[in-house]
Amino acid sequence: MDQPKKPGGRAAPGSARPTRGMLSNATPPTISPPRQAPRITGRNLAAVAVGGLCGAGLRVGLGLWFPDGPGFPAATLAINVAGTAALGALTSYWQVTHRGPGWLRAGIGTGFLGAFTTFSALVLFALGAAPGAAVLDLAISLVLCVAAAWAAMAVVERVLDRGAAVEPAPVAGTQHPGTPDAGGTG
Repeated sequence: MDQPKKPGGRAAPGSARPTRGMLSNATPPTISPPRQAPRITGRNLAAVAVGGLCGAGLRVGLGLWFPDGPGFPAATLAINVAGTAALGALTSYWQVTHRGPGWLRAGIGTGFLGAFTTFSALVLFALGAAPGAAVLDLAISLVLCVAAAWAAMAVVERVLDRGAAVEPAPVAGTQHPGTPDAGGTG
């Protein structure tokens, strides 16, 4: 059935049929997105500070035990590659499993591993080196760190995928660790 039209092709006011459950002048309810917890909290800041203190301490200690020799900062490169691989592995684990509170992820990732790895030491080396050696060192560092992070993420995801393939399905009424309610009451 055609509705009366006004010039210009629009329906005349009041001529539109209301849909089931809605009045003709009603607008659909708006749904607001769920509120997310604030990312900057006292607990997160404290975790980053403590993690940073520990990561920087370990970095300095390893630098004293294994100082960079003249010509190439191999110890700094090894620390950066190891730290980047660890951060890649942990990030992948946290994304797949959704485990670990935010303050712990901030303390380990941003705090500890952020302070443990150091791009500034490579920049200091590059500033004091010949241009060719500086570019080579920065390129080697970038390639190895990206490769280490990618490889660590791939290994973690493969291991977690294998674990998920053999993990038994939760029984109705029970809750699997680390997951929301699996259909039961508790």
